[in-house]
Amino acid sequence: MELTAFGLTDVGQVRPHNEDSILLEPSLHLYAVADGMGGHKAGEFASRICLDTMKDYLLQASRGHAPLVGEADAAHSEAANLLGSAVRFANRAVFEAAYAKPEWSGMGTTIVALIIAGSKVAIAHVGDSRAYLLRQGRFQQITQDHSWIEEQVRAGLMSREEALSAKGRNVLTRAIGQEETVQVDLDELELQSGDSLLLCSDGLFAMVADEEIAALIGVAKGPEAACRELVACANGRGGRDNISVILLDAGEEKGLLAGMKRLFAKG
Repeated sequence: MELTAFGLTDVGQVRPHNEDSILLEPSLHLYAVADGMGGHKAGEFASRICLDTMKDYLLQASRGHAPLVGEADAAHSEAANLLGSAVRFANRAVFEAAYAKPEWSGMGTTIVALIIAGSKVAIAHVGDSRAYLLRQGRFQQITQDHSWIEEQVRAGLMSREEALSAKGRNVLTRAIGQEETVQVDLDELELQSGDSLLLCSDGLFAMVADEEIAALIGVAKGPEAACRELVACANGRGGRDNISVILLDAGEEKGLLAGMKRLFAKG
């Protein structure tokens, strides 16, 4: 199936500079969003170091020169384990960079990344940047935020509705570069024709409800138009944070066989 991708990052309406970074690397089938933190532009360096390190690691891995970082998870594919290894390697790079420069002390970043292997999609994430799937009109969040708010919701101490306006939304329980090692969450799915995959920072979903995000993607004429509409909508609501989005569309299969597949899928 044909895959089309586009990404966009924007400073928003309030922040003095953009600490988000995005990565689209079709040659490696790699796409990622990182939301940096740390002040004095340290977050900008953290997110960039994270993505550059991941890219370099996976490039070396494609040539057979990258040892696995951490232990492989037997429940996941080779591609997913390789992506998780890249994130752990990037965590070490950010942690060491923060240790080396006093002005970068405490910097870190979130990461949500995916790699496509055939019809399989492997997703890795740390922090509260998210991956969503839009499939046949159903929009669902794939990743689970590593945040204090999310922990309260999962523990039954706060409802989803209360979480939308609760204080402490930006308090992360897990991030890249905060410790020498990091736990990486992995997910996998089978890509289907017509699917849309969205990677984004909290500058989008904190300003625009999931239902609106899905609607904007659904009516847009392709990933570029959708990304521009999403960023414009978040900015229109106040743009209180940097906004980063990457959208991948799996084109619809054409022909008689594809039409019969869709017909039976609906039935």
